[in-house]
Amino acid sequence: MGGFHVTMLYAGLLGLLLIVLSFNLLKNWVRAARLGTAHEDGDLRRAEALVSSFTDYVPFCLVLMALIEASGAPAGALHALGGVLVAARLMHAFGSNRTRMADTLRFFGAQLTYLVMTIASFACLYVYVVPRVVF
Repeated sequence: MGGFHVTMLYAGLLGLLLIVLSFNLLKNWVRAARLGTAHEDGDLRRAEALVSSFTDYVPFCLVLMALIEASGAPAGALHALGGVLVAARLMHAFGSNRTRMADTLRFFGAQLTYLVMTIASFACLYVYVVPRVVF
């Protein structure tokens, strides 16, 4: 078995979340198509944006996590990144509904996603640069 055990856990969890988001998109698409309102349907547009945002950011975060894991990062650090990423994407998904606090959830979900990507990017740069710096 490969050496990406922690990243595989979060890839699996996030993959299931993408399935749920995709089914929601399909449900909204079928409803809007049946009503003939696909071009101006707000729920359909929200569902499309949610899947689009997920597919823009989550795969890259998982690639960064896999690279960090391959470099020997502690499992705890990877679980922290993965756990925050899952929580962020759930917050972003629930924040895309028309509920109380939705804007706040969506905002913090997006910001936490950016935070995970930033930390993971810096970790990759650290792993690359530090061994090459001559003191």
